[in-house]
Amino acid sequence: MRVLLILPDGHVHKIRIGGFVRSMREAPLTLTTLAALAPKDLNISFRLIDESIDAVPLDYKADLVGISVLTGTAVRAYTLARHFRLRGIPVVLGGVHVTIMPEETARHADSIVVGPAEITWPQLLRDFSQGHLGEVYKDDSPSNEWLTNIPTPRRDLQRSNGYMISNTVMATRGCQHTCEFCTVPVVWLGYAKRQVRDVIRDIQSMSGRLLTFNDVSLVDDVDYAKELFTAMIPLKRRWGGLATVRVADDPELLELLVRSGCRYLLIGFESFSQPALKEIHKSFNREEDYKSLMEALHSYGISVQGTFMFGFDSDDASIFEATVERVIDLKVDIPRYSILTPYPGTGLYRRLLAEKRLLSCNWQDYDTMHVVFQPAKMSPDELYRGFKWVYRETFKIPHIMRRTFSLGFAGPVNFVGNLTYKRFVRQLYNDERYAKPFSLTSTSEAAPANEQTLEKPTWHV
Repeated sequence: MRVLLILPDGHVHKIRIGGFVRSMREAPLTLTTLAALAPKDLNISFRLIDESIDAVPLDYKADLVGISVLTGTAVRAYTLARHFRLRGIPVVLGGVHVTIMPEETARHADSIVVGPAEITWPQLLRDFSQGHLGEVYKDDSPSNEWLTNIPTPRRDLQRSNGYMISNTVMATRGCQHTCEFCTVPVVWLGYAKRQVRDVIRDIQSMSGRLLTFNDVSLVDDVDYAKELFTAMIPLKRRWGGLATVRVADDPELLELLVRSGCRYLLIGFESFSQPALKEIHKSFNREEDYKSLMEALHSYGISVQGTFMFGFDSDDASIFEATVERVIDLKVDIPRYSILTPYPGTGLYRRLLAEKRLLSCNWQDYDTMHVVFQPAKMSPDELYRGFKWVYRETFKIPHIMRRTFSLGFAGPVNFVGNLTYKRFVRQLYNDERYAKPFSLTSTSEAAPANEQTLEKPTWHV
């Protein structure tokens, strides 16, 4: 049985160098994990395609096609699903957007997987092999059962040289916080942790010393994090991952973080405005603590990728210059910016929908790189221009120099990372996809009407 698994391209955070496309993220675990979950007795041949770095083989002779769908890739996913279904190949859709919008996504597939796939995906494959594919597969088991006995991902099936980091591992799923803009507490109810021995097994299976955790809340369970980092020390790996601003509150945790090989952390600062943080239910971030956090992490040689959003109700046009100044002052090694995006299912989406402030119903605009709602104190154009200006201003060479060469040996590495983002900024200004803040087409209208657009997706901007 031949199964084709696809991650559709969302056109976000990737760069083109000559004829080579490189994703500015770590290698995803979605498809490699799905392949690993397949029952061994079914003798399945998998082909894995991440469309952000490889073209989808539209003529592939698959028996079954599986597509993982994010909100920003939904239109492309529906187009690909239509193509393969017209060829008589059954299509399964799963992923975050399917879990949030099952009725919409079911119209474009023969079967959908709602929620975590660790239990339902093997059953789906077995049902399909026996000729009775169900229409909906949904896992209602407690969160602590999701991550039990997950096999090591099939990294051998995934091209590794198209990503910033090719080795990715997962230790936890879900989050203990409920930020208004975030889909994680909507999709993953609860906070689940893998057995430390299983995480160590996966790390040991990787070639190379560098790896990254894709967990959104790796250190929130402090006792678990300490156990994991202690077990990692003998492996002598170098790693990075996500953490909240509270990561430095526990000196023992921070010490173990460093001894286990941590070299960088991605921190969701979100804003330098306390009213904005309160607005999105992220008051555990305290702007006045940012400086001491940065100093603590830098003192241990840990680089910081800091994320910031624009478009909060308390934001006016002054927020852009103020953010750049503070980012430079704090020496955030690699800043990353986004536009506040009300993903369906979130509290933010429900609030803006009730206030009649949503401007775009085209899922292609839901990529954190477009304005899809009416800001409170700016026009959509002002927010969009400010967002693009912040990227360009932040990654000017003098500003890069001021931020990156205070971290010893890591300084040159961070400098190169900033140059990569500088190339991305040029793309942001020159690519027609980012010419306007949002589309005027609906999701249904944006879906290409014929197969001629499959090789190069149509973007409405």
